[in-house]
Amino acid sequence: MTDVNKSKAQLINSEEEARALYKPASEKYHGKVGLEVEMPLYKAGEKGPQIPTANEMMQMASDLKAKGFDAQLEASGVLEYASNAVLVKDVAQLVKQVEQDISDFEDTAASYGYTRAPFSILPTTTPEEALRNKVSRERLEVAIAVLTEIYPEGITNVPLLTTGVQVSLSPKDDDEMFRMARRGYMLTPLLIGAMGSSSGFATNDNHRQDVHLRSKYYEGYGASGGISQAFLESSNAEELVKNHVREVFDAPMFFAYDKDGSLIRSKKDDVLTFRKLVDRGLNTLSNFELAETFLYNDIKIANLRDGQGQVVGKRVEVRAADAGIHQPVSTLLLTAAVVPDGKTADAFDALLADYGFTGDPKKDAPLIKAAHKAAVEHGGKFMDVPFGNGNLRDFAADVASLVSAHYENDKAIAPEISKLTELLLTGESDAKQNAAKYPTLQDAANDLLRMAQPKSGRRAAPGAKNTP
Repeated sequence: MTDVNKSKAQLINSEEEARALYKPASEKYHGKVGLEVEMPLYKAGEKGPQIPTANEMMQMASDLKAKGFDAQLEASGVLEYASNAVLVKDVAQLVKQVEQDISDFEDTAASYGYTRAPFSILPTTTPEEALRNKVSRERLEVAIAVLTEIYPEGITNVPLLTTGVQVSLSPKDDDEMFRMARRGYMLTPLLIGAMGSSSGFATNDNHRQDVHLRSKYYEGYGASGGISQAFLESSNAEELVKNHVREVFDAPMFFAYDKDGSLIRSKKDDVLTFRKLVDRGLNTLSNFELAETFLYNDIKIANLRDGQGQVVGKRVEVRAADAGIHQPVSTLLLTAAVVPDGKTADAFDALLADYGFTGDPKKDAPLIKAAHKAAVEHGGKFMDVPFGNGNLRDFAADVASLVSAHYENDKAIAPEISKLTELLLTGESDAKQNAAKYPTLQDAANDLLRMAQPKSGRRAAPGAKNTP
């Protein structure tokens, strides 16, 4: 959950003024990549899989922060890991660091008796259970209240139940930001298909849902979710920045900061936007940055911060991948290979042309939307769905060749590359395998319980026994 500095009193009076905020970061921030991983936790409870209490979550986060990790908490039962940013060329070293760091997070969870779930959504957790165990803070409480009052039923499943993996990239200028956003959106259907980890069940409902659940939930955000209309109306970087700023001005805000820093929440008959705040004299830089955080598109343009938390520019965040066991590393490797400028990105662009995409989002908008819809509403076909003038399975196999060539000299991560390329070549995503493995909700719950035993050699929760 993104926090924003409330004390930036500079006024942003127009879209033209806001566009000045999108000047490039200094050179030392160019060409870097970082990873965020949301890890849903559970244990075997008396009635089935059980998520941690808020107090347990806060204790785990405190333990990890004491060890030097940037550990954050999502709404309920989820630890969030954020890596350091490294140069894209050093992604192999980052992979090894991520693997060790995630292992440390798992050890900390295990010390409280909890296991990291292999699903992006725990199938047995209800919204009510998540609410009972939420880690309460001001922004979350207001957000849930506004979502409940104003948005479609079930929209609170997004913050309460879903988990994902996000890869952030720092462009050298607006032109690269546009190219990164375009490649990121073109990669999104493949991330939805290949990195899916759903069991097919959610909210303790025994009805299987043959869709990408996270994406369906995000549709409840309307224009603020899925594919950005600002992107679809842009043919170049200048248009993207202009359209994105307009989108920020008009994005529905859950709340805004008053002059004293207190929160003013949206109401059903008065949904706040930054454009409305201009008329109310609350058009501060803090509120502009806040408004941008309420855009939850698959590719997010967001603030880039330095080690002290100061905004130094903008980054592109690729957000479509589910959380899961291999997804953090697989998503990082795939995204870092084809999204930033470079030889492999050029090959990716050429490949997209083979599938009918011109490289101009305005012209490609119908194909882009159709590819996204096919991947989300797969109907049990998973990656065997249309993509451009071809098929997503074929596209995945072509991308596998690009990825293999990109990392051919990185012997230290050969096993990780092999796993990723095999997934792309076969289409055997976790979600597809889960569909065969779990005919019913109870099958998925039983497997979670089987996997919930504390790992040998790790300290179990107080009063519990380690089970080999």
